[in-house]
Amino acid sequence: MKILTFGEIIWDVYGDEKVIGGAAFNFAAHAGHLGHDSYLISALGNDELGDEALILGENHLINMSLVQRNGYETGKCVVTLNDRGVPVFNVQTGSAYDMIECGDELIERIKEIKPDMLCFGTLIQRSPISRRSIRRIVSESGIRNVFCDINIRKDCYDRDSLDYCLSRATIVKISDEEGHFIADLGLVDDSDVYLPKKVAAAYANLEYVVYTLGSKGSEVFETATGITYKSGRPGNVKVVSTVGAGDCFGATFSTSLLSGCSVPEAIRRATDRSDIVVAHREAIPF
Repeated sequence: MKILTFGEIIWDVYGDEKVIGGAAFNFAAHAGHLGHDSYLISALGNDELGDEALILGENHLINMSLVQRNGYETGKCVVTLNDRGVPVFNVQTGSAYDMIECGDELIERIKEIKPDMLCFGTLIQRSPISRRSIRRIVSESGIRNVFCDINIRKDCYDRDSLDYCLSRATIVKISDEEGHFIADLGLVDDSDVYLPKKVAAAYANLEYVVYTLGSKGSEVFETATGITYKSGRPGNVKVVSTVGAGDCFGATFSTSLLSGCSVPEAIRRATDRSDIVVAHREAIPF
């Protein structure tokens, strides 16, 4: 399959170390390692970090031909881990990926590629330029299957960006730690109804709501049948870092599902690969 991801390329900085990342880059890399034709639309600065990111993207089997270069700094994020191994992010603003341009030439290139799925999230919509670009792509590219990840980062989301993801996606991924933001912003009611059901009821375009529960595993609500599929608890894995695990789960689940797997099989595959990620420091340990 052909997978098109729109979003951020960010160097995650841990003290004196740096690791390539960003939800969009991670998703595209996992799609590539799964054997799909993976394309990434993003932007990098005209700097050494940008040069290195291009090389690493190709090493991770991402087609980087749609990545732009501009005069802003390549994205960076200072990451610390709390005592449970959960990352705390401080995302740099005014980065190259905030300035992704979308002209007629890019739209025509996308139509030539004919992607089977488009992936994007909330963070990439924090700036007017990239927000405008992804919305043009969604409205003019004709891509039917859309995967969105509700990634909440401080000062990198608002009600409009969450609503846009939820109103355009066919598959949406929400973590239990971030789900309350949807109700807090008034996008669903604050009743005690199971969150994926509330989200599906509010957004008729959704076909699957993926609800990740950390150490408790994950659940997928299928809107057509009203069935909730559960993964059960993951295997006995020593957690080193959860950075990138959600991106891996999302890429594996969505591409497996669109490749013809049943929902339970897609969940199993996504869980198995995510278990590998959490056992490593790297977000893409393949």
